[in-house]
Formats: sequence, structure tokens, C-alpha cells
Amino acid sequence: MVKAKYSKRRRTIQGLSFAVLLSIPLRFFCFDLENECMRVFGLECGLSTMFYPLFAIVGLLLYVVVMSMKKGRIFCSHLCPMHMFLEVVNAPKTKHADSRTAQVWLWAVVMSLFLTEVILSFFQPLRNQISLMASGNLPIIGIGSALFLGFMGLFIFYQEHFCKKGCPYALIQMLLQSDNTRYMEFANPEKTCTNCRGCDDVCPFNLRARFESKGTDCTNCNLCSEACTNELGRGNTLFDLIDSQQEKARV
Repeated sequence: MVKAKYSKRRRTIQGLSFAVLLSIPLRFFCFDLENECMRVFGLECGLSTMFYPLFAIVGLLLYVVVMSMKKGRIFCSHLCPMHMFLEVVNAPKTKHADSRTAQVWLWAVVMSLFLTEVILSFFQPLRNQISLMASGNLPIIGIGSALFLGFMGLFIFYQEHFCKKGCPYALIQMLLQSDNTRYMEFANPEKTCTNCRGCDDVCPFNLRARFESKGTDCTNCNLCSEACTNELGRGNTLFDLIDSQQEKARV
């Protein structure tokens, strides 16, 4: 399948976001309770300087929100673990496989364990967690179990329905979206669509891409455009990411 520069960039950002999450269990980025400091990739910020990394995190969140006003649900398609999960379990090969249910459960367990450990490891290293659980520490056992079961519920039972109706970011994006927000447009003026439904098949959110890609549920992941290019040939996709500047130029 032909991959656009946009998709390659998106994959790179996804890889970087996963690396940041992985750095937490590895204790490169964490809160050290024993020494009362925050560790940020070799730097130690004590109580007097801890606000620096916290301000950086808040600044990053605000940047994502501002970018969402212009670029759409950019957090979902570039950074969200649920979107990464859905791209795997709702991929065409997995979606139509007889073993899909087993694969969903397997990936749900892996992702739930990973995200649970990311949250716990921000405050306690893995060796401390094991020691506390072995000694019967109820708070760490209860918090860990609640997190794991919560993530399992999202990955197994809710999946894209949570993204569409339950995710706080989705609500924020719906409120921020305007006529100036980028959207995915399907245009077929020459009636060249082969009705292969490859765009529907590849959508992580199970949208009818040709009819629903312009709505608030679309994350502009560009997978439908890649599927269309794969069907019609290089440069012949019927899907295009449209910015407000492009729209004004065409009018």
C-alpha cells in the first residue's frame, strides 16, 4: 500500500509517543517518592523546580488543544493508545480473521497491562510494586486491579464507541471544531469509485468513510486515502485532507 508523507509522519509521532510511555516504566520519566523529585530523562527536579516539567506537560496539552482547532482530532490519530489498538484489531486482515476475538483479547491484555504499569510506575518502580503486592498491600493491589480491569473493559467492550461517545477529548474536539478545522473530503466527480469498500474496511472507527469522514468522529488518520490509492493507483485517491485555506482557494 502506498503511504503518503502525512501517514509516515503520523507513524513517527505514534512511535515517539509510545517511546515516551515506555520511558515511564524504565524510570526515565517518573516521580521519585523516595527522593521527592521528578526525573525527566536524566534531570532531577526537586520540590522547588518541579513546576518546570509540569508546566511543560500543561503546555504540551494546550498545544494539542490549539492544534485540534485547526487540524481536527490530531491527538487520537497521532498519540492515543486506543487508536493504535483499533488500528491493529480493526485492520482488514484481523477484522475478517476467524481468530479475531482471540487477537482482540490478546492485544487488550497486552495494552491494559502496559498502560496500568505506565501509571503505577510513574510513582513506584516495578520492584517496589512487586514487593508491595507480595506483602498484601491493599492500596497498590486495588489500584492496579481497578486500572487493569478498567482498561480491559474499554479495549474489549467499548473500543471505538468510547472514542465516539465517552472520550473527554472527543467532547472537547466537538466543541472546538469549526469551519476552519481540517477535514477528510471524499470527492468522486468523475465516478471513478469502484465501490470496493476498502476505505470502510480499513477505518479504525468502523465509519462509512465515503459518507462519515467529514464528521466529528473522523480522526484524519489518512488510512482511507491510502486504501483508495491502493485500489485506484498512485495519485488517484478520492480522499483528500482539506484545510480551510485550500477550501477558500477552490471557491
